[in-house]
Amino acid sequence: IKKQIREATLKIKRSKEESLKRLDSNENDYKKEMREIRKKCFDNFKKSLSEAKENFKKNGIIVHEAENGESAREIIEKLLLNSKKIVKSKTNTGHEIGLKELAKKFDISETDLGDFVADLMEEEEMHYVLPALHIKSQEIANKINEKFGEKIENDPEKITRYLCNVIRKNILEADTGITGANFITKRGEIVLLENEGNISLVSRLPQKHIIICGINKLVENSSDAVKLSQVATIFGTGQLTPQYISIISGPSKTADISGHLVEGAQGAREVHLILVDGGRNLLMEDENFGDLSLCIGCGACLNFCPSFNVLGREFKGKAVGIRGMIFEYLRTINQKELDSRWNS
Repeated sequence: IKKQIREATLKIKRSKEESLKRLDSNENDYKKEMREIRKKCFDNFKKSLSEAKENFKKNGIIVHEAENGESAREIIEKLLLNSKKIVKSKTNTGHEIGLKELAKKFDISETDLGDFVADLMEEEEMHYVLPALHIKSQEIANKINEKFGEKIENDPEKITRYLCNVIRKNILEADTGITGANFITKRGEIVLLENEGNISLVSRLPQKHIIICGINKLVENSSDAVKLSQVATIFGTGQLTPQYISIISGPSKTADISGHLVEGAQGAREVHLILVDGGRNLLMEDENFGDLSLCIGCGACLNFCPSFNVLGREFKGKAVGIRGMIFEYLRTINQKELDSRWNS
């Protein structure tokens, strides 16, 4: 496992350096510029978030607010009551709130290939971006034979093709899709980036789209979100740009018949946004660790984390690596403080 982690992180590092060269950008200057973009909404965060919520509602997005993971799960459970087949994409906030617990009650299928493999192998995810990093292709081929009765060669491309077909079938049968969000904007937009194309399908093909998002993902506008999406990609996987960036500003709609606007065309008819606090408001106010709220979840910190490179997923809390452990610890303490205030 150590060798696999090392090889993957070195490859990302080399790709990142090449991408920054193509941008003709100094890494530190680039980070500083993006940090300033990220901080725009944090000077008066409550006002910015309030403005965003109003714009979401104007755009036809149904906004739900969750104080913690338990209340987020309760909201999701109500939204899933009439759903028959549910698909989800990778979401770190979903992992944080215990979304997998709802899989015991509902038919929820994973669509991210790495997460799908981790679920298939009944193992925990290893990495924010590369969740099945630690699993060998031969092990996956053996599991496919055991689970689906299909003999697959120990060939990463053939394994990928087979599992992608399984995943696509699940998506085509779904009536509800669940995703996270990389960013949300004050103008009432949800921004998602991806490489596989599964998130685009999960957010558009089912008639109901549920988005789970930490409140700290707020940015000024979609232009800033696209710039930050490039940062997440460069530092997360080493690519210059992601394969896809989606900007969602409400349910699908059309006015092609007599100019009459109808919500619900080929995309989702309902879009629900669950904004999760989970101690984030207090974390933003922390003098020593408030900057953790600026994290965009690219996973780059794991690539040079010595403990993660030696111990892998064993070095963890609910979130991976030292950043994840600190964030989870502080967020949990802050949540207890919020609960105390709420109860009093």
